Amino acid sequence: MNQSRINWSTLDESTFNALVESLLVREFTSDGQVAMAIDGRGGDGGIDVDVRSRRTDELLRIYQLKHFPEGFSGGFVNRRTQIKRSLLEALKHNPPAWTLVVPRNVTAKERQAVRAMRKGYDVRVSFLGPAEMDGLLAKHPDIEERFTMDRSLELLRAVHREEAALERPGDLRSEVARMSDRLHGRSEYWGTSFAMEPDGSYLETYFPKRADAPDREPLGANFTLQFTPDDGHLKARWESAMKFGAIEPVVLPTHVIRHFEKTGPDWFREVLDDVEVHFGPAGEAHEPRSIRVEARDASGRILAAVRGRTTALAHGYGGYTFDAKLEGGITQRWTLPLDRNESGAITFSADFLGFRAREIRRALRFIEETHQAPIIALTFDGMPPILLNFDAPEAAGRDDTFTSFINDVCTLEDYFEVDLRLPSNIDSTDLIWARIMRRLVEGSATAHPRNGTFGGILDGTSDPGIEGLLAGDRAAVIRQSGFGIEFFGELLEIDGLAYYTHHALVDDAESLRQAFVDDTAEGKTITVRPADGLPWVIYSPTHIERAGHTTVLAQPWGIPGLPEHPGFARLPNHVRSQESAGPQTP
Repeated sequence: MNQSRINWSTLDESTFNALVESLLVREFTSDGQVAMAIDGRGGDGGIDVDVRSRRTDELLRIYQLKHFPEGFSGGFVNRRTQIKRSLLEALKHNPPAWTLVVPRNVTAKERQAVRAMRKGYDVRVSFLGPAEMDGLLAKHPDIEERFTMDRSLELLRAVHREEAALERPGDLRSEVARMSDRLHGRSEYWGTSFAMEPDGSYLETYFPKRADAPDREPLGANFTLQFTPDDGHLKARWESAMKFGAIEPVVLPTHVIRHFEKTGPDWFREVLDDVEVHFGPAGEAHEPRSIRVEARDASGRILAAVRGRTTALAHGYGGYTFDAKLEGGITQRWTLPLDRNESGAITFSADFLGFRAREIRRALRFIEETHQAPIIALTFDGMPPILLNFDAPEAAGRDDTFTSFINDVCTLEDYFEVDLRLPSNIDSTDLIWARIMRRLVEGSATAHPRNGTFGGILDGTSDPGIEGLLAGDRAAVIRQSGFGIEFFGELLEIDGLAYYTHHALVDDAESLRQAFVDDTAEGKTITVRPADGLPWVIYSPTHIERAGHTTVLAQPWGIPGLPEHPGFARLPNHVRSQESAGPQTP
């Protein structure tokens, strides 16, 4: 049955052309092709609408519109001349297909006459009449709505409802307000809000007008679910959500829902098909509560504790679930059954980015103790603690490298009185320099990571120290008056640094010795490096003295998971080789 409200034979030419162009452009702009209506003010060249390949711009079809509501037979047979002229113009573009669009279905003789006009051209000729255009209207009802708006508007004016046409600014607001008033009046207990999404999906949200709404006018839903073997993970999430509540929504797709029925008053009750159910938190936004979490041993002694705030809470028939953000970047999710004979669960995650080292250290200690503690104590808003017994889970893999690094950075935070917040990326260089700076401020010597050189300009004066260096049999100490390093956005500075090697080499020593003999040494460059690829041993004289050390004894970096400097073990004076008393502090 033709459901169209458009009577093609009664349309004026302007409306007919505009409506057909809209339909053709909408229908054939897809799937790699694009349709365009051609402005015929300068002569349309036999084209009213053309369809082309989007990628190559190749012409695929030409549509020619002729507003001939009476057809082109009998007393209107002369119209065939216009059709022929348009067809011959269109054939100059070599289209593979040409379609005549008229507001009346063509007769067999009219079809035969038009096809005979091709004069041997290899082109497919077809026709588009009311029957075909009604089909296009059914596919694009919004176009029909737009072109029948005027008639609808006349009817609306007759009942003083012009704004329902949504033709003018403010009409939509007026209609929504009118609908809101009607919705408000259909129930004393429940209000309704609604929204239409860009993809056409529709959403209704019900909210109580009174606190007793669920009791006085209950709203409910009955539905039947059928999970497939591939829905195992979804089924487990659904069962957990029903028992302990859902903090993140669980989405049940249409293939799982066999029947869905809304139950309640007449205005609410209905059976729905093709339903997708989103089951999740309901009600107002969660109001955070302060929380303290303690790890305790079997005797109740507190091993570690952190504070934080709850971020989400959900209830189910068998218990509840809540999330908490704790100090140092820890996030916890608790699943707690109402039946104390059932086991609960705690899951941890941590994101230390941006937290201070001291906070992270405390968090790491708490996580480690929690994996060993048989009792967890929860305190909400300063109330008496809730004690929970847990079987101690297997300890998670401890990252000794990271833990050691955080301990180093904590030492630097304390010494330099700064906040060192963890950046997004750290690498082995950060780990090594954190350990080196800790060694320096604690009054120890250690290896510099790079086998660098020191250079200077000779003034031409020889002395035993220079002569010894050039002979290649001397130790060397080079002092730096001040030292600083940029670390996590903070400049860490110490008063001075000393670089020591027990065996210094001078580049091109023979040439420099001859320069002193020839009295040409002034102005020449001298470059000093440790022998045999050994590292410079660095230390802070001030901190060595402050620590009460009288010798410079190189300490290893000792970073878990990282190798030492490759030359460290060959140093004559280090903690694993103490045969020598070591040099006196220079």
